[in-house]
Formats: sequence, structure tokens, C-alpha cells
Amino acid sequence: MNAISCHDADLHLASESHYLGVRAEQALGTPDATLFSLDVDEASTRLSDVYNSNRLRLAGRPQDFRMRLRTSQLGRLGLATLAFGAEIDIEQSGDRPFVLVTTQVSGFSRVTTAVGTAEGGRGFVVVDSAGQSVRKRFSGDSERCNVRVDQAAIDAKCAALLDRPLDRPLHFSPFGSNNGSVQRRWMGLLQMLLGYVGATAPAASEPIIHNLEEAVLLHLLLEHEHSYSEALRQARTGLAPRHVKRAEDYIRANAREALTLARIAEAVGCSVRTLGEGFHKARGTTPMNFLRQVRMAGVRSDLQGDCRPGGIAEIALAWGFNHLGRFAADYRRCFGESPSETRRRAT
Repeated sequence: MNAISCHDADLHLASESHYLGVRAEQALGTPDATLFSLDVDEASTRLSDVYNSNRLRLAGRPQDFRMRLRTSQLGRLGLATLAFGAEIDIEQSGDRPFVLVTTQVSGFSRVTTAVGTAEGGRGFVVVDSAGQSVRKRFSGDSERCNVRVDQAAIDAKCAALLDRPLDRPLHFSPFGSNNGSVQRRWMGLLQMLLGYVGATAPAASEPIIHNLEEAVLLHLLLEHEHSYSEALRQARTGLAPRHVKRAEDYIRANAREALTLARIAEAVGCSVRTLGEGFHKARGTTPMNFLRQVRMAGVRSDLQGDCRPGGIAEIALAWGFNHLGRFAADYRRCFGESPSETRRRAT
């Protein structure tokens, strides 16, 4: 593979990524955490058990193929290194609800997504979003350090930062992190994560690991470009007016009721026009769309919770969704999966 990357010209970045690979080898190199295969089809199946379903095709010499996947779980984060020993092509379906951040620690990779193609050597960072298919070509000496983040966790953190539910899937720019400083900060965070793999005092380490998880979520949401980046930048530049805050609280408390714009405005003591203008300027949305987002988040919470009385239709109707066909389509657009898939994963 003759991929050429500008990252190799950055000796500091190359050195950091090399050390990251050594550190990952030390942290994840225990035999019981390693999946090994000499067969391409078996390797594809085993990778599908850990990540997305995939199609794996050998592009190099068969005798060189040695898939090695080393994995560990740190809190809610899945850490791994992956190497194949031979040049390969892999097509990933993006059918599982997680974000995967891959960092090249040796060799090269060429990655093709719906937004284009990019390639890179050591230090090259790619963010795979849930619901997004991707095709990758890895050189024979390629190895990557992977971090898997559950979509539900990053959605919840994004909604908390925005102070409102999400109204569409959160998709990352796959190659937007490769600007030097963000790469270095990401690799520094990875070094810290790897330092706590297999911690001998888990009780004492638990609050630190929890805060490292939070740091990963914040780093991804605030430093990597995605579909809510502009909304987050706007949210950090100013405070919402009092009547907008009061309206949001009122909507959350009464979301199951038959709310109208006039009723919400009356409850917070302003005109319909003032309320609409306030939401548009502060939130980039409308009060009724905010209500729909709150209701959608409520349905998802009920489907994911331990106590889920009734069927999906009953839960949707309880939250005010009277057109079930439209509800199912909107739900998939918001969360990247159907209501039945959410419920099935929770059981």
C-alpha cells in the first residue's frame, strides 16, 4: 500500500503515536483479552461480535494474515488494539449503536465514507458514527488503538450540554480531528485511559475512571466536529432568556398533556410571539419542536428502562404521539434505530 500521509512529517506526533502503541501493548496484551485468527472469514465473524457487522477481504499475501484484537472494558468505554498482519479491505456497516474512535499507531490506512476519502499514518484519527457505513484499507503493518463509546452515553451528554433533547442523530465528521493539537490532546487522554486498564484498586479508581469517561465525552463533543457542534457553540455564547427557561421547565413537567403554544405562553407569562422569538434566538428551534423532542426522549427512556409497562404503541400514545407511523419514522430519524430495536437492546 502506497498511501502517503502528511502526519509522517510531524515527528512529534509520530513519536507520540508510537509511544501510544507501546503503552496499549502493555495495557491490553494479556492473553485472556486477545482474539487471534489466521482465517479471514473467522476474523470477520469475531470482529462482528465486538464491533459492527462487516465484510473482510484479503488484499495482501494469505500467509501473512494474522488478525489480533486485544480488548478491555474501562467503565462504559471499550478499549482495543487491532492489527491484521497483511493488507486488507474491510467494509463496516455501522449497524450498532456506538461511536468508534480509531487512532493509527503504526502503518497506514485509507478510509472512505459518504463525505469523502482520507488517508494517514501514525496519529491519523477517524471517528465512525453509528448508522454510517465506512470502507477501510489497512497496510500490512497497520495497527490502531480503538475507543468504543455507547451512542446513548454521548447522546445524553450532548443533550445535557444543550439543555434540550436531541432532535436528530448525532453524526461526527469522520476526519475533522486531524489538526495536530486535537490529535495530541486525544492521544494524551488515551494514555490516561490505558493507565487505568486493569487497575488493582478498582474501588479507589472508580471516581477517576468516571471522570475520565466524562472527559472523553466532553472532548469528542467539544473538540471534534459533528452535527451539533454549531448548536453547542451557540449554547456556550449566551444564556437563554428567563421566559424560555421557564417554558422549557413547564414543557418538561407537562409533556404528557395536550399542550398548545398558547397554553405554554400563558403559563410563563408572555405572548406567543415573544416565546417563539426567544426559542429561535436562544435554542434555534420552536417551543413545539422542543415539546416533541422532550416527548421523544421520554418514549426512549421508557423503552430503555427496567419498568416498561405496555407495548410500544401504548407508550407512544401516552407521550402524545397519536400518529404511530409518523412517530416510528421520527424516532428512527432522532436516534438512528427503530423503537423495537431500542426495546430489544434493553431486554
